Amino acid sequence: MTAKRHLFLRYPRLRKFLVSGKLYLTHPNHWIPALKTLTRQLKARKIGITIIRPKDTYIFRDIFNSSSNVIDVGCGQDAELSLYLISRYGLKAYGVDPTIKHQDALKKIEDMTGNRFQHIKSAVTSKEGEMTFYETLDHESGSFYEDHKNIISDRIRSYTVKTMTISGLVKRLNLQSVELIKLDLEGAEYELFNDIDLNELNNCRQIYIEFHHHAFRRYTRQDTKKIVDRFRKNGFKIFSLEDYNYLFYRS
Repeated sequence: MTAKRHLFLRYPRLRKFLVSGKLYLTHPNHWIPALKTLTRQLKARKIGITIIRPKDTYIFRDIFNSSSNVIDVGCGQDAELSLYLISRYGLKAYGVDPTIKHQDALKKIEDMTGNRFQHIKSAVTSKEGEMTFYETLDHESGSFYEDHKNIISDRIRSYTVKTMTISGLVKRLNLQSVELIKLDLEGAEYELFNDIDLNELNNCRQIYIEFHHHAFRRYTRQDTKKIVDRFRKNGFKIFSLEDYNYLFYRS
């Protein structure tokens, strides 16, 4: 074994550092997003925002206790954010997901958590009623829109699902306050937040939205920015690591 290989085996972080350094030297344009992310991570610590990455990245203010309520819209089959918060705080989490193939896994999570997690078999949109949902057989996330990149490229099946507004969902769950609502709507966030009266969110202390301009041709970063600006003008504070997942909250 060469001395160089022995050194890398003993100090794997050194190897990672050198590989990253070489990448940045050969591709200087990588410095800008990396520096931006680092700067924002430091800012998050300063203003009391927590960043977790069980699989995806989630951002929230740590204001939870065992009496807190969390609504996890588009929770997926793993409901990873809900499980993290339940295990840490013993709170109640409601996972909203209409996808048929996720139902067995989410039922197991309900049983495993002693119903601290509750699965709501509906979707959140701008209107109450029913819509056609396109479930991908090749990825986890389906969509209401046929021009979503997963729906274009994957094998799919479609079926009708029930839809609720945010205020309708909170009313149905009979919640006086929600410490966090996470929304992963696979494109439906644009219609929802272009139309919604943001006063409907007054009982939600923080809102985390995953935007999907990267998954459509019809939407761009500018469409995301318009919604972010709506929140800003309505008195919300805003934080994002990478300019497509955003946390909105009031002081």
